[in-house]
Amino acid sequence: MQRRSGKALVPLLGALAALAMGVSAVAIVLQIQERDKRLARERELQLALAENDDLKVKLEDARQSKTRAEEQLATAKKTLAQAQDELASAVKAREELSRSIEDREKEIARLAKDLEQASADSKQIADQLQSDRKRLADLEKAKADLESKVMELSGQQPLVELDKVLVKGDQAITLPTSVPSADGQVVVINREFDFIVMNLGRNHGLAVGQEFQIVRGSEVLGRAKVEKVYDELSAAALLPESKKNAIREGDVVRPL
Repeated sequence: MQRRSGKALVPLLGALAALAMGVSAVAIVLQIQERDKRLARERELQLALAENDDLKVKLEDARQSKTRAEEQLATAKKTLAQAQDELASAVKAREELSRSIEDREKEIARLAKDLEQASADSKQIADQLQSDRKRLADLEKAKADLESKVMELSGQQPLVELDKVLVKGDQAITLPTSVPSADGQVVVINREFDFIVMNLGRNHGLAVGQEFQIVRGSEVLGRAKVEKVYDELSAAALLPESKKNAIREGDVVRPL
């Protein structure tokens, strides 16, 4: 019985041994697989850590790039603000320059107009001066002629001789035969230069600057102011209020 039992156990033990070996083999395979998996996970973990480190570096680089970009943006904004201020100042300066140029152009135009007017005035003044010089020359000649005639008449004693005459152009004026004690007469009138010659002079008490009234009957024709005095004659300028065109030779002159 025991031999039969012993013989029966041998296959069982063999089977158990084989099973144990199989289990061991399976365990070994499983260990190997587990190790391979663990190694794979470790490699994946290392790769993940490496990628994580790489991402951290990239993230840090990105942060630094962002910081630099923000700084550059702030600098750009500041530069842009300065450029805008400079542009505004340039626009303002240009507007002021334009207004200044317009003002200067207006001033130049006004000065040109003033210069043109001044040139016209200067020409007019020059023409007037030339005319006045000619008139003055004519006046000097007329005065010289008058003085020559007055000197001639002064030496002819017009108060005594009845036949002495004063020549004016083509007319002959007979001097009065007598002179009133206070009044005289107009013996010559020059309407161009507004003066008269009276038959009263130094011998009658006349003096330069004395004024006379010119009358005809009861009508007052004007006034005259003595400018030159000779013995028996005097020259007097007609004052502006006189009726110059109405005065004639022979009108009475009366001292004022």
